[in-house]
Amino acid sequence: MKRQKMPDWLEVLANEFLKPPYFLQAQFEAKEAAQSTHNDPETASTAHSTSATANRNAHSYDLREGLTAIAADVSAKSTSAKQTRTPVANRRSSRSAIPTQTYDIPQGVLDRYPVTIERREQMPGILRVVTDDGKRYAIKRTHLTLPHVWFVHRMLKYAQKQGFSRYSKFLLTKKKAPGVNEGGSVYYATEWIDAQPANFTSAEHVAQTAYALAQFHEATRGFTSEKFVPNDAFNLFEMTKERNHDLRQLIYKAEANDEKDEFDKLFVSLKAQLLDDAADSLQLLQQAECAAFLHADKANAGISHLDVIPGNCLYAPDHNVYLIDFELSTFAPRVLDMAHLLRRSLQLNHWSGDIAYACFLHFDTVKTIPKVEYRLVEALLKFPYRAWRLAHTRYHFFKDPAQLDDLLAYADAAPRRQSFLKSFSEQVRSLSVGDD
Repeated sequence: MKRQKMPDWLEVLANEFLKPPYFLQAQFEAKEAAQSTHNDPETASTAHSTSATANRNAHSYDLREGLTAIAADVSAKSTSAKQTRTPVANRRSSRSAIPTQTYDIPQGVLDRYPVTIERREQMPGILRVVTDDGKRYAIKRTHLTLPHVWFVHRMLKYAQKQGFSRYSKFLLTKKKAPGVNEGGSVYYATEWIDAQPANFTSAEHVAQTAYALAQFHEATRGFTSEKFVPNDAFNLFEMTKERNHDLRQLIYKAEANDEKDEFDKLFVSLKAQLLDDAADSLQLLQQAECAAFLHADKANAGISHLDVIPGNCLYAPDHNVYLIDFELSTFAPRVLDMAHLLRRSLQLNHWSGDIAYACFLHFDTVKTIPKVEYRLVEALLKFPYRAWRLAHTRYHFFKDPAQLDDLLAYADAAPRRQSFLKSFSEQVRSLSVGDD
């Protein structure tokens, strides 16, 4: 007898009964939701602007002109558009997430390292230590297994041999290991970098972050690991398909609430556009050239960071960005890092084409961006990630007042976002076939 798909309402109910307890769910979600804090809690300084000196190919120039036009077009439309919602004054933090946890680092862990610690500073998520020779290190507890820590260490050593040095290096133990297993928990220590979190409203910071991510990805091509390999992230279509399915369930859940709160009402009101964007994203990823490109890229895969947040991209006084916290990194197409950086910086810069150009140019400097790669970025940006993520966290894990503010911000920015995506799509389509 052929199995029939259960109705959406029954699937939602089944998922509610089958999902893990909240205290286990938090472990799975905390890494992506929590802001990394491996940096000094200082106010970001004024952005330092420099002119790009990279060689640009013909299609980069064309896209530059198009993105500049996008910026002007979006700005004009935004100014003349009718205000359908009142902006929220004094918004809460735009990142409604699980707070970063702080763990005490056992003395047994510290004793494993060949350093003499003179001072300790407990900070959110890490312990910063100062040694007798004045060096500083960050020691943290990780969700990774020890073999996974070894994978990260070997991967970074490989990248360093290929010329990539913009990262925080491991402090090895007395036994030359990159991590410590103490009491069933894993810890590791890395060099402290004197820098500030990248300011994603600054074109210079975004440009240098893009350059560091692109260099890292290229430097890790050819790396192999026999003992441990995390799951790769090349199946963008399946990833987006799962998110699309979850988005539909979340909308149904909001619609089914008998006593809808303001978040529910706003989320339901966005239903049509959210589903259209998710469907468009899937349609783009289904294209044969996208699948062929990802298949070829996987054959000589590089590693993507996959946790591109300001706290993991440190802007130093030498105007370079240094990467830290590679716990999510794995073999993946660089478009994931590219799209993650673009989404965050575009949201902060009101979907300005100029900030997108800074990102594209510096990825392109390291390795030319073909037309199909632009199309993949378009697909990833098209998916309504921010709205989905907020609803996913709210309906599956916890409610927070800041989630409504964040969803209102998403709704307020929707006209600018749609204008950017439309113009960007037109620019990608106008690129010649030779750019592939």
